[in-house]
Amino acid sequence: MNYLGNESYLAIKPEATPGTPVKPTIMIPLVAEDIKTVVNYKADDRMKGIAWKSDDLIRGNRSHEGSITVLGDPDTLGHILNMGMIKGSSTGSVDGYTHPLTVGDGKSYTFEIKKGSYAQRFFGVKSDETSIEFKDGHMEIKMTVKATGQFSIATVGIALTGAGMVSLVLDDTYDIAPNRGLVIGDVLTVGGVDVTLTGVDVDGITVTFASTAITASIGDKVELKPQTVSLGAFSDPFYFGNIIVGFGTDIADAIANTADRADAKLAHEMKIILKNNLLAQNGTNRMDPYEILPRTKEAQLEIKQLFKGAEQRQAWLDRKFQAVSIVGLGKFIKADFSTQEKVTFNFPAVKLTDNENAIAVGEYIIDDQKFEVLYDAVTAEAMDIELINKTAGTVY
Repeated sequence: MNYLGNESYLAIKPEATPGTPVKPTIMIPLVAEDIKTVVNYKADDRMKGIAWKSDDLIRGNRSHEGSITVLGDPDTLGHILNMGMIKGSSTGSVDGYTHPLTVGDGKSYTFEIKKGSYAQRFFGVKSDETSIEFKDGHMEIKMTVKATGQFSIATVGIALTGAGMVSLVLDDTYDIAPNRGLVIGDVLTVGGVDVTLTGVDVDGITVTFASTAITASIGDKVELKPQTVSLGAFSDPFYFGNIIVGFGTDIADAIANTADRADAKLAHEMKIILKNNLLAQNGTNRMDPYEILPRTKEAQLEIKQLFKGAEQRQAWLDRKFQAVSIVGLGKFIKADFSTQEKVTFNFPAVKLTDNENAIAVGEYIIDDQKFEVLYDAVTAEAMDIELINKTAGTVY
């Protein structure tokens, strides 16, 4: 049987305890995904009296990494940012919730992606790099992630013999604790029968369920059954035409220049890159990373705007500090049109690392700029974000 990618889904949910899986129930339309498990197989090339490289494979430490691509609607953007930054206390109501975000360690999530007949679940998922740009006029987000483990396919370890089966022991070839990643309420398909888990045993190999007639042999496949897709109403993604970019000598000046479109800069292309530079740390007790740690954080901006004078070249050559405020506006939330979906990125100190002005026949000259986001001693921060959307802070 063939499977079309359009039938897949992405389900996510923040974890109460980092690395402890939960059943992800927040479903987000997915553009693309390439998260993989690196099992780290290696040919066993020890000398065994044969004139061939190997007769088996051995393995090293595992890792789980890759990317997802989604559209940047205000509610999805909240989860993306929540994975890479610290969300402060949210305020507001159903008429619009305001979420402040500052530099720090974001929350870990459980992800689940449908892969044909089974679901692949990654837990302890953290944001390594987030790239926010605009394609075809709307916000698109590509986020690379690392995870501490996965569950998707397992193997029957002890045969199931018919009526009255209440537990399943999983084979330990992949891992000595193969039930890691499962939670109560998950549905497994084994021997062609679906069972809903009532327990995930601390022995690492056993799961329990209500008495069910199942026949399955040792070595048979066990699948995590995909959930039924349930998508709520999604807002439009932020549109490039509704973005306002303000430059200034300091952040107050930059913010003021977003208040009036006449004072704002006209950008033709833009990308915001946020990096946590994660370290997936392996060690004793498991084959998977036991911890994922953020290292030095950084951010860059890429902006293209029409060349109108030499000011930006001067700023580049002189390593001049600038401040940038980027505001994205969405739909109105409140019925009286007083509260609007909105995201604000404030960068109080940036400097140009590149400022190219390539010339082509029949084309206008463009300031093709790359900015490094720097720590600002005056505001004691490198950046902050404020997001207004329809999602309560408790969801994050």
